[in-house]
Amino acid sequence: MVKKKEILKKLKELSKSERYKEGVELFYSTPGIGKLTAIRLVLEWGDLSRFKRKEEFADFLGIVPGEYSTGETERKGHITKQGNAQVRSWLVEAAWIAIRYDQVLLKKYRDICKRCSSPKKAIVAVARKLALRLRAVWLNKIPYVIGVIE
Repeated sequence: MVKKKEILKKLKELSKSERYKEGVELFYSTPGIGKLTAIRLVLEWGDLSRFKRKEEFADFLGIVPGEYSTGETERKGHITKQGNAQVRSWLVEAAWIAIRYDQVLLKKYRDICKRCSSPKKAIVAVARKLALRLRAVWLNKIPYVIGVIE
């Protein structure tokens, strides 16, 4: 228990440091992202400008569907799980909270639930959209705006 308190204290200190403060504040402006998750994401992801396209970032996170294709037949499967599993779980947890505050994310969740009748698949899709929005927040250095479509 002592180790956990020490780690949390260190993370709080890091979040206030000049190097990470801006990124933490930007991510914290996002619904579903608390201070602790914000610093963990900043530390885990580093400089997001290294991903030239949003698809590259989604691939890095492993929250894109795998593809099983032969000839002209194209099939989508489970997510690829390429990246850090903890980061994916943080994003999914944040997505559950974000759909309560952002109507655009809630609409995406409901639309996917209607199509595939799987809340788990739907929330992973929302987590992907949330992650891509976090990337946009980071790159544009503008706090999250609730209700923006893209």
